[in-house]
Amino acid sequence: MKFISLVLGVLVFFGIILSLFFDFLNPDSLTGEDDSQVYQSQVETGQSLSDENKNLFWFIQITDLHISKFKDFQRGPDLIEFCKSQLSIIKPELVITTGDLVDAKLPDFVSSTQFIEEWVEYKKILQICEEYTTAKWLDIRGNHDAFDVPDLESPRNYYREYSKQGPNHLTSYSYTHTTKYGKYSFIGVDACPDPGPKRPFNFFGQLNTDKLNDLAKLSEEKKDSNLTIWFGHYPTSVIVEDPPGIKHVMRKGVVYLCGHLHTLLGLVPSMYTRQKTGTLELELGDWRDNRMYRLLAVDNDLLSFVDMKISDWPVVLITNPKNSQYQNGRHEPLHIMKTSTHIRFLVFSNGDITSAIVSIDDTKLGSAQNTDGPLYTIAWDPSRYTKNMHIISVVVTDSLGNKREVKQPFSLDGSTTTGFGFLPRLILMLNISVVGKMWFGGFVFFLTFFLTSLRQCGNIRRYFLEGEGKICYIFNIWMFKLWLTSRTNFTYYATIGFILYVTFGPWFIGDLLGEYTGCVFVWGIFIKDTFLPASITYFYGIFQLMTFNIPLMLITSHILDIRSRQRSKNIIQSNTHLIIPFIILLLFQSYLAYREFPTAYGTKALVMGPVRTGSIIYGLIVYYYAHQIRINDGKNPSSCSSS
Repeated sequence: MKFISLVLGVLVFFGIILSLFFDFLNPDSLTGEDDSQVYQSQVETGQSLSDENKNLFWFIQITDLHISKFKDFQRGPDLIEFCKSQLSIIKPELVITTGDLVDAKLPDFVSSTQFIEEWVEYKKILQICEEYTTAKWLDIRGNHDAFDVPDLESPRNYYREYSKQGPNHLTSYSYTHTTKYGKYSFIGVDACPDPGPKRPFNFFGQLNTDKLNDLAKLSEEKKDSNLTIWFGHYPTSVIVEDPPGIKHVMRKGVVYLCGHLHTLLGLVPSMYTRQKTGTLELELGDWRDNRMYRLLAVDNDLLSFVDMKISDWPVVLITNPKNSQYQNGRHEPLHIMKTSTHIRFLVFSNGDITSAIVSIDDTKLGSAQNTDGPLYTIAWDPSRYTKNMHIISVVVTDSLGNKREVKQPFSLDGSTTTGFGFLPRLILMLNISVVGKMWFGGFVFFLTFFLTSLRQCGNIRRYFLEGEGKICYIFNIWMFKLWLTSRTNFTYYATIGFILYVTFGPWFIGDLLGEYTGCVFVWGIFIKDTFLPASITYFYGIFQLMTFNIPLMLITSHILDIRSRQRSKNIIQSNTHLIIPFIILLLFQSYLAYREFPTAYGTKALVMGPVRTGSIIYGLIVYYYAHQIRINDGKNPSSCSSS
């Protein structure tokens, strides 16, 4: 009964935790200002969604170009072709490039530094693109653009000379797009670490209090804009930040456009969510491997978007009625859809449009007409769709035989779909650095608490599971093995000591910047008289514990168990099979010690690497003494105890 009560208690506890967790990931559970008090349209009074091309503009986002001097030499030429054959047709008013303009990696694809050749090519691309488009080009740095950059004024910070915005804005900046019907603010977030170490310890962005205050000032300066659109390289979930955090600073923005995660190599192609502040966060697939771009339109202050691959025609974007999954009552005048007279959508193609058929709920409304430029409209009666969710479908064909069908849900009563997938919400709404810190800290606490608790136990049999099944047998036998480790002074103190060293001690000293040596801890990095808070290092810590500390603990526990059974110190001779898993573990750790950090940060990281290189020495010592030391054991369990 005690065991059952314990299990029930644990289930209830985790049930509460899961409930809070899923509420945190619920994009419809908003926090902050009341919806009705935030949006104030600056568009002319009496605005309407009719068949006129009024109060409408569109722009493009691309991300993660990774212009490289060593790999895939087609990235640059393809971008030029994109400007020539697609931007010349789409004619956006702005092009937003959200970081990783260059690749900055050596041929081994591990080492990293800035190559002026890559930046020269990027600047040349911009100059050629200006021949085909008049769009305002807004670019911002990504982590690859900051690899091995000691500071913003460094000669290696080529962004300041070879990018479009770098000469005027070394870091975060804002731009106001002024039209006859209002002002639209674009705020670029530069969250690159400063100084910028070489990879891999540059994967997370960083925003300290000073940077957040600067961004808050930019936001306050643009508070009278119709809409504020934020963009940056890092998703908010991979930014290490001081309070109140970037999500709070961006709370009055309609959307945050980002890249960096490469849709997890295509595993999460629609990485979108709505943060609890109401702001949409949209990660875009990369240019590097997938040649993706995003078309966004602002139609009477309603924001719509579609993600496309280059050379896919026609491009169709429905702007009214807006996709209900992305509607935002805090920042958009959703009420104007109820009084609109026409369905509106944009169509772009390299051929002539031959038909544009519109249907709602599988009922054909008719053919839309091209009213002006890329705008197509068809009259409708929104009063017929004022309740519940509906599906609008647009099918467009062109003279080249290309066909595109777009379907999306809409609602006029404020209903929203629950279409944001669990993985996108998990990836974009959590603070992944905090998750890593909690997992690592919890891991360390559990291991030390578990072994220390076992050490205090004089009779481990009291905690054996009762029964005759395999699960209970395996549990009991390993509890006994680990109990031996905890009760034997050398193995206990060695195991706990090295776990605590991984937690608090320096991992290695290496050339984290070209001319600067840095020291890496799991909780942060010291370099160039600057402390960079921990981020991805916590995940390296988890990896270290799972791939070395715990396997070694299990191996030594098994050795102690065998010795306690045989009462012999000749275990290597009589049980040579025990050395095989240890050799495998040692070889893997040797590979990491030689390959991982030294490849990125030089030979110093190998010679002065107490964690990776030191693990090899530590493992040999522990393995040797596990065969020599006196064991503080008890009677061996041969089977599960039964009542």
